[in-house]
Amino acid sequence: MAAGAITFDKFDLGIDRRKGASVSDANRLLEMKNAYVTTGLATQKRPGLVKVTTLEPGTKGLFAGLGVLNTFYSQTNVTHADPRFKAHKVEIPLSPVPLAEVWFADVFNGAIYVSVEYEDGRVWHHYLDGTTPTYIEDAQNPSAKAVIKMASKIFAVHNDTVRYCATNKPRDWSTANDAGFLPTGLNMQGDRTANALGDYQGNLVVMARDGLQVWNVDPDPSAMKLAPNGKVPNVGTSYPRSVANVSGDLYFLSDFGFRSITTLQYTNNLADVDVGSPIDSLVVPDIRQANAVPKAFFHYGTGQYICVIGSILYVYSVSRTAKIAAWSRYYIPFQVDAFAELNGELYFRNGDDIYRFTADAHDDAGTPFEVLLQLPYMDLKAPGQMKRIFGADIVMEGECTFSVAFDVRNPDAYTPPVRVRGNTRPGGVIPVECSGTEFSLIFRNLSSKPFRLDAVTLYFESLGAI
Repeated sequence: MAAGAITFDKFDLGIDRRKGASVSDANRLLEMKNAYVTTGLATQKRPGLVKVTTLEPGTKGLFAGLGVLNTFYSQTNVTHADPRFKAHKVEIPLSPVPLAEVWFADVFNGAIYVSVEYEDGRVWHHYLDGTTPTYIEDAQNPSAKAVIKMASKIFAVHNDTVRYCATNKPRDWSTANDAGFLPTGLNMQGDRTANALGDYQGNLVVMARDGLQVWNVDPDPSAMKLAPNGKVPNVGTSYPRSVANVSGDLYFLSDFGFRSITTLQYTNNLADVDVGSPIDSLVVPDIRQANAVPKAFFHYGTGQYICVIGSILYVYSVSRTAKIAAWSRYYIPFQVDAFAELNGELYFRNGDDIYRFTADAHDDAGTPFEVLLQLPYMDLKAPGQMKRIFGADIVMEGECTFSVAFDVRNPDAYTPPVRVRGNTRPGGVIPVECSGTEFSLIFRNLSSKPFRLDAVTLYFESLGAI
């Protein structure tokens, strides 16, 4: 029988579980664990974690603003010895209550505006402009978790409305013809309760659980109105911290997976896009079982949308110029309580410990982590034909173990792992022997060194029809 060869060198679509393991395209992976797709369409090991410091006890949250990483506390007094961190007291009336969560923080007119939840369940807004007390005393302030800064105002959800402060006056939520509210519930077809807020092309997006609206907002309340074609039914979110802007679109986590809002090019109408459909079967069980609050952000340093659910990071690498739209999963050794990006570097908080993703680190604070890449089962462009694999070549940086799975019905049917280092093309074929009609390639890396997979070539011969 004549020998053949086939090369796989594009992994631009990342994890995709929408089809069965034996009918997916070669550039759609069954698994991409602790790796991501580069702009060169290779798969590369994620950055490692380096421990930055252990903060003084008593604070919560992590917000990058005014040149430092900010934390918040409500009892006693806390001062961070590390000059990269600054602690802010957000005390409320009567008996002091410990903080439970920081839901929102942003810089407004040179001072931090923050929404915090206390251990007794109450949510308060604070404006840290030097005024005492720091909390917002105006009775019209909704003390909501979902907050956003737009049009020189602070907007916050309040049941079936969205309230906003007076222009450039975040402590004033009552002045007529300046502060006020948007009647968002009047236009909702399903659930009327506003859960989350987002910024889409300078417009305010108000999300309920099963619908959303887009509003034109302005410092002048008389100019605020529901945008033309601004209602998108049957898609929304219950997770206010999952909303983030990505390349001009708005991404969020719905009850059924990750979705996005975009404008259709030819009709100029808003539409929801099931950008997360390749991993719906993975993420939906996680959000239903996890006790952690999903938190998302767009990491400008890498151009990735990252959503944290407990200790799992769902990572969407997107590049329109490189034509990449790839999901992967990062597993880190602790639950993420908060995160922030400062000067292009990504920081994570777990308890009082602070860690940072670092490109030149290849383990997690000294502990190696596993990279797992698995391609779908491929028939090598000869469906229904029995084939014998007799070798492979791998182009990569670093080292890994390589094996070939040869029976989609049995996940344990794969060749013994072979340890491979570097580019094997100049040094001879890797001896891998198995027979079957379709094959899945498995790569594992467990080391404290870099790893990148660029291409793999299989050498085989056809044995004829089954």
